[in-house]
Amino acid sequence: MAGTFKEIRKKVWLILNILVVLWLLLGVLCLRVPPYEFWPAGFVAFSLPGALVLNFLFLIYWLWKRSWYVFLPLAVIGLGWNYYGRLVAVNWEKELPQGAKTLQVLSFNVHIFNAYEKIVKGVPEVSEEMVDWVATHPADVFCLQEFYSRVNSTEFNNFNRIGKRYNRHVFASTYKSDRIVSDVGVVIFSKYPIIRGNTIYFANTSKRSANRAAWVDLNVNGDTVRVYAVHMQSMSIKAEDIENTYSAIGDEASFKKESRNLARRLRMGFKARAMQVQQLLEHVQASPYPVIVTGDFNDIPFSYTYSQLLKEMNNSFEVAGTGIGTTYNGVLPFLRIDNQFYSKGLEAYDFTTHYDMPLSDHFPISATYVIKPKGEE
Repeated sequence: MAGTFKEIRKKVWLILNILVVLWLLLGVLCLRVPPYEFWPAGFVAFSLPGALVLNFLFLIYWLWKRSWYVFLPLAVIGLGWNYYGRLVAVNWEKELPQGAKTLQVLSFNVHIFNAYEKIVKGVPEVSEEMVDWVATHPADVFCLQEFYSRVNSTEFNNFNRIGKRYNRHVFASTYKSDRIVSDVGVVIFSKYPIIRGNTIYFANTSKRSANRAAWVDLNVNGDTVRVYAVHMQSMSIKAEDIENTYSAIGDEASFKKESRNLARRLRMGFKARAMQVQQLLEHVQASPYPVIVTGDFNDIPFSYTYSQLLKEMNNSFEVAGTGIGTTYNGVLPFLRIDNQFYSKGLEAYDFTTHYDMPLSDHFPISATYVIKPKGEE
């Protein structure tokens, strides 16, 4: 009798493992579906990390049971290793080639340098510690989203404090805020000369939106590299939205209302970013130079947006980073929504998430790239 129950339990676990594998396959397929054509695909893809973790737990379980069923989750891990690489990066430190031409790029959503609350109160202030951290960082290029600079102000003029004071070249894609006269938007600072630059205004946002992309062509000691700073549509989920949903558990009507609100916000974001990434990639594909695409993409690695970018370029964290690489400094844990991608002609040799700078709702990220000599691309 005990043997019968043991066999039944084993078969139940096998069926559950098969269901997880089917979940994984469905999620991978949904990564290819534009959410603006079929929005439920965005939610299925969003759930992929859960399936990947469960499959790994099944591997441990079957190993513990010393069952030949271990080959099922093992085969999934082998065939889907690239997807596990999106979840956790494992890379050894690489030495730069002798005499290599390098370019270090910092990307950081600076959260208006924490001026939001002060602007509302009519007393504009910025986090001087954050400004100084950026200004003194050794990177060659800074790609800053939600940049803020107060016009006609010495104290809050961050174009001067980060750029002019350190003889950096600058390209700004900003708009004037309504509440006080200030510049807000996406800005690129560079120690190398900027040959040209422009803005990509997303078709589904206004020109007064912070969601946009700026690009510049840089003269890096005779080589031209195109760098993009991108800020895509926000998830628009606030801490109170999460808290309200959790607190509504037990109250069916309230929980349904709050969960529908979260789902609606996620759905709108999936659709908006899927359209924005198509517009961005059209521009990237037309570049005559190697490109680095940085920014706050507001989408996790298991999304249509990320997958489309990965089809065209390499992800710097996956190639040269280590660990989970969380970049969102908020109530939702383990989110990597800030990224750097790069094309042929470049190679990432180092990637760092700067947890030592926790003053924004995003952590800064930086990567060092080697510019390959022509003929080795």
